Amino acid sequence: MIRARRPYRVGYFLGLALVWALFLPVPNARGLSFDPRPPLALLIVMALLAFLALARRKASRGLRWVLALVLILLAGLQFAEGKVEQVLDRPLDLYFDLRHVPNLLGLYLDAAGWRGGLVIAALIVGFLLVLALVVRALDGIDRAMERPDTAARTLLVALVGLVLVAVPVGKGGIVNSDAFSATAQQTGAAWRAFAVLHGLDQRYASALAAPQPASGPLPGLKSRDVYLIFVESYGTVALDEPAYRKALGPALDNFTATVQGAGYRLLSSRLVSPTYGGGSWLAHGTLASGVKLDQLLNELVLNGDRKGLPRYMSAAGYRTVEIMPGIKKPYPEGAFWGFDAHQYTAELGYSGPEFGWFSIPDQYTLAQFSARELTQGHKPLFAQLVLVSSHTPFAPVPPYLADWSDAGAFKTVPQADWAKIYAPPDWSDLDPSYLASIAYDLQTLGAWLARLDNSALVIILGDHQPPELTTGTDHPWTVPIYVLARDSDLVKPFTALGYGAGADPPPQANPDGMEKFLGEFLTAYGPNPPQPSSALQQSPDAQAASQP
Repeated sequence: MIRARRPYRVGYFLGLALVWALFLPVPNARGLSFDPRPPLALLIVMALLAFLALARRKASRGLRWVLALVLILLAGLQFAEGKVEQVLDRPLDLYFDLRHVPNLLGLYLDAAGWRGGLVIAALIVGFLLVLALVVRALDGIDRAMERPDTAARTLLVALVGLVLVAVPVGKGGIVNSDAFSATAQQTGAAWRAFAVLHGLDQRYASALAAPQPASGPLPGLKSRDVYLIFVESYGTVALDEPAYRKALGPALDNFTATVQGAGYRLLSSRLVSPTYGGGSWLAHGTLASGVKLDQLLNELVLNGDRKGLPRYMSAAGYRTVEIMPGIKKPYPEGAFWGFDAHQYTAELGYSGPEFGWFSIPDQYTLAQFSARELTQGHKPLFAQLVLVSSHTPFAPVPPYLADWSDAGAFKTVPQADWAKIYAPPDWSDLDPSYLASIAYDLQTLGAWLARLDNSALVIILGDHQPPELTTGTDHPWTVPIYVLARDSDLVKPFTALGYGAGADPPPQANPDGMEKFLGEFLTAYGPNPPQPSSALQQSPDAQAASQP
């Protein structure tokens, strides 16, 4: 009799162990840890199967497949919530995040090629295998429940475990209920999003009703061009992490020497981005709208009537143009900002070798912008450019070309170099690719600025920190911002705002958020700019002499 019971025991305990194992891995700041607490989902399944067995109703095979799928989805949600928090330093939000999954998969396939296809196929097969294994595990548990004593003990253990959920022991309690907490959070977030977007929740009303600056001339700009340039994933971690700073130092020094040698005055500071590791559009929109955007507020702003920086520049007599090589599909949201012209992937007409998720190297983008827009005698121009060569996974990094006329064809690149350029990135160590991509953009921007023959005001900034695929956690959400002009009058307002010389701004206790940029910019260059204090007007010698 004991021998006959052993197969049931083996299937029973193996089944429990397999379901338990689904909820063990937990992403955290150190990478991956394991949570040994019994998962709440397992206790519920144990109680359900035991109750059915004691009621002499065997769980149907269809029910076991449904339970298996629910268990995998709950475990996947628990893991995804931790992973998003680890990589992007923000909570998971399925209401908005799920819509980006198809694009992310497409971008991954573009970057990884046939290898990426194999990885995705393997993941699908793996999911189906795990689903089948969980069904078998539930079969084993259910067969053991045919013995009333086993079913009774299982129900008792499960009920005790369910009671212990409410016992406040330690930080997370005795039972692992993280999957259900994540489910409740996502349900609440989805309802909140629905309520906000349909006018049932007015939590953003004050932000949307905040006064906007008045439109008008900007005489402080002297009708000079203004170029606003975002560098993807250029965060202050590249300046503050010692190993990063050491590796990037030569590129920063070369950028500084190049632009200063070309007659530019270079100032820099730090701004707080509204996003981390991704969501570049939130940074772009925050700076342009003067409102700190999250996913919900971004939707509301795009469907409202607030003015952004492009419309203010248009009202000041500027032609406005947007250059975004990463936009490959129709982009109806772009109409809200009011640019006079757009140059997306199709308009840029790139047909050379592909680099990274967005194909077009930044040197080509800058070369095309110059050729198309910076014509002799053109109307004062406001241009917003988004550089994408430093986007995750940061590789392959385009080679910088001394011959700018070759930026689209790459004929001057030796054939032997391409194997190294297109070497697959090491997904376990993206640091070298990240730093190389930022160094490439600094070199490219420095050389491009030196080639310009005008006196434009140039503003260069990162959009957000890189995702934490590169380095550890707990970095601030700050990005560097550079302001350059050959006419020193154009950068004086930023000196008054505390910007310092050079391309390596020191950390600040309370850096401004990107949302402050719009108001400060319009005020500084408007008809009535703030006047410096008498102390600022004095020379350093005069200030020293006035001290007691």
